Amino acid sequence: MVTRRPDRETPRPPSPDVGELVPAPGPPAATRSHDGLEYRDVDLSGVDARDARFLGCAFTGCRCDDLDLAGARLVDCTLDATTATTAAWRSTTWQDVTVDGFRFGALALPAADLTRVRFSAGRVDFANLRDTTFTDVVFAGCDLRELDAAGARWTRVRFEDCRIGHLDVHAATLTAVDLSAAELEGVAGVGGLRGARISDVQLLQLAPAFAEHLGVRTPGR
Repeated sequence: MVTRRPDRETPRPPSPDVGELVPAPGPPAATRSHDGLEYRDVDLSGVDARDARFLGCAFTGCRCDDLDLAGARLVDCTLDATTATTAAWRSTTWQDVTVDGFRFGALALPAADLTRVRFSAGRVDFANLRDTTFTDVVFAGCDLRELDAAGARWTRVRFEDCRIGHLDVHAATLTAVDLSAAELEGVAGVGGLRGARISDVQLLQLAPAFAEHLGVRTPGR
């Protein structure tokens, strides 16, 4: 009998354990625990839910303009068709979470810690991912206009069939990060790509930036 070792470069998928849900009696409250609640087609704009805890909750069709989740913890949760012009979710912790069909103008996740999270079929105009810690995170079928991942620490992160308009990886630490299946239009801080996988086409596109980073000169320059 042959025992296969797990692929150390393949993100482990999230498996949210969402059991029987009950309709939320109202908007979430700061510093409170919210277990097994369903927020469906509600407007959570402007709600202060800082340092709240969500366990086995579902958010479906919610409007979240300026919903403040700073310091919140989400475990075994699903977010479907969630929209926000601005989402201030600094220093949040996510574990076993799926986010599907989302639309964010500005998504602020600086210093957030995400483990086993999948984003799919969504769009973000600007994402502040500075100093984030991502482990086993997948972006699938997403339109990501601008990602600022300066100082990020990412392990087993994959972009599948995504468009990335601009990616900033200054001072990032990337381990088993796969960008090869993404349409990558521009990168700042190419030295931060160390540890990432890119395609041959991407390598050719980024060649001038790599040359500049290494101080390599070409004829006529």
